[in-house]
Amino acid sequence: MLPDVYLIGAPKAGTTSLARWLSTHPDVYVSVPKEPFYWASDYPKLREHYGFANLAAYEALFANAAAAQARHRVEGSTIYIYSETAVPDIEAALDSARFVLTLRNPVDLLVSYHRTQLVALNESEPDFATAWHRSLAGQLPGTDPLDSKLLDYPRIGAIGAAVSRLLSVVPRGRVHVIDFDSLRTDPGRVWSQLTSFLDIDENPVPSFTAYNVSAKMYRFPRVRRLTHRPPDALAVPIRRLRQWSRTTRMPAVAKVKKKMWRPESKPKISPGTRAEVAEYFSSDVELLAELVETDPSGWENGR
Repeated sequence: MLPDVYLIGAPKAGTTSLARWLSTHPDVYVSVPKEPFYWASDYPKLREHYGFANLAAYEALFANAAAAQARHRVEGSTIYIYSETAVPDIEAALDSARFVLTLRNPVDLLVSYHRTQLVALNESEPDFATAWHRSLAGQLPGTDPLDSKLLDYPRIGAIGAAVSRLLSVVPRGRVHVIDFDSLRTDPGRVWSQLTSFLDIDENPVPSFTAYNVSAKMYRFPRVRRLTHRPPDALAVPIRRLRQWSRTTRMPAVAKVKKKMWRPESKPKISPGTRAEVAEYFSSDVELLAELVETDPSGWENGR
């Protein structure tokens, strides 16, 4: 009952939207949470934090009638694209898994990703440029991140290098590539190509709503810290509570969860910072274009 389809990243490049769209298809079952991180054994604290550090807990995500009846079981841990162990271990276990890879301008990817690390309490520096320069210097913020690699922004932005690692393990025919710009501007075509890759009917067609945009921030810092960095004595019950809140359909729970957030404008950076980061990744973008035959023209200025 292991998943056979993996939305492995890149982060902040539309995998949450793809997972939501796929979850509406009768032939597909998507895990809740979307990102259990089980195969990323080189991120042990991350796996433990979410409660799926062992095979039994991971398999339990798919031990239900809906998963058993689905043609494909899917999960979407985007850290797998950076993990040294995840994809090789998946290949060793399954040898026929399919991988969906989403690509995005590394500058915009990192700016949005930095916001998610603030939300996840891994990052403490609200200014992206400052956090970027700190990471270039090999330094960490004044927090206790679940893994220091999560804040290695030069590594996170190097999608070309990550894809090179992926394709050294997985045959190109089992990797489906989606460009984030196409996902935004032509979701119907993206959906048609994705369902063809998965060999499922294109219908029913989802609504193509965008999910998980970086436009919110937690409202209550102390509550956020309690629920996402609890003391050791409360770690297990709070982890169970988080998982229950993800799966329950009680309207009152959804209402409470909504009140935990406040809207916040999407993060922006200066033209100078954009140019600096784009230049840093220029050779990696060239590598990516060679590997997956994508056209990154226009990425320099963002879209």
